[in-house]
Amino acid sequence: MSIFSSPLLANLPVSSFAMVMGLSGLALVWGRVANMGWLPGWAPLLAKAFGLLACAVFVLLLVLYLKKMVSRGQDVLAEWHHPVKSAFFAAVAVSFALIGAVCLGLFAPLALPIWAVGALLQLIIMVMVLNAWIHREGLQPAHANPAWFIPAVANVVIPLGGVGLGYIEISWWFFAVGILFWVVMLTVVMGRLLFVQPPMPERLTPTLCILLAPPAVGFLSWMLLTGQHPDGRPIDVTGHILFGITLFFAIFLASQIRHFMRLPFFLSWWAFSFPVAAFTAATLVYSRFVDSPWMTALAALMLGLSTLLIIWLLLRTVVAVVRHEPQLVD
Repeated sequence: MSIFSSPLLANLPVSSFAMVMGLSGLALVWGRVANMGWLPGWAPLLAKAFGLLACAVFVLLLVLYLKKMVSRGQDVLAEWHHPVKSAFFAAVAVSFALIGAVCLGLFAPLALPIWAVGALLQLIIMVMVLNAWIHREGLQPAHANPAWFIPAVANVVIPLGGVGLGYIEISWWFFAVGILFWVVMLTVVMGRLLFVQPPMPERLTPTLCILLAPPAVGFLSWMLLTGQHPDGRPIDVTGHILFGITLFFAIFLASQIRHFMRLPFFLSWWAFSFPVAAFTAATLVYSRFVDSPWMTALAALMLGLSTLLIIWLLLRTVVAVVRHEPQLVD
């Protein structure tokens, strides 16, 4: 039986692009480690290795999903009209934007066109998904879930590559829109989690980790947009607030570990990858401004945990594909 007859590869769900987000995030984390002078020799090598892996997975998934659009267009439309799955179309745009940022350290000439495609797609998909939510009949409060952050709040990802490419004003615009919808969607999602029954199904439970991503990426983008550097003035108030919120959500999610560990493996487990990588990058940046051995220790701990987690997710997904495990897709 061919590996391409696996349920995941034969009918690739759009949510699979969360893999690219996680791997790209890890590549950017190791790029920061290299810039900090940690693990000289190893850090640049690992940054390039994870970056190339992210690019390879991105190309593979893009080809498979384009093939699905041609041969199984009705399945793509079904995902688009689904109240939960439609949010993951923004993961495609975010993947382009993150790969563009990764390419800044791999092959700079590709960075701008790939990032530009991601920024444009993010704008288009955000508007389309918001319109679909507003005008879709039958949308219920129970449909709200943390994956809804992706199309609206993912705008804060755009500055991660945009600042380095020199597109400061565009990056500020995406950042502002992302922060606005973070507040809106956080209210909606928390309302669903606290007051709406039944609780989220097991398959979506890992998406709780997405709560960690907006403040973490918002912090990273804010630091880039404002040009704050540890050799200059101390970190500003907004930076402290964003990192403080990030740390709170990290503590909250850590308290849920026993609950997460009881879950079977779903593709949605990749929802842990990018938020954890973003939190790791945030701790690395924050530790450079705060003269605290505890923060440095936290950054080192998160570096190890995020690397092991994403490698395990990748290996576990490969095993699931080889075994043709059906739970990878609905």
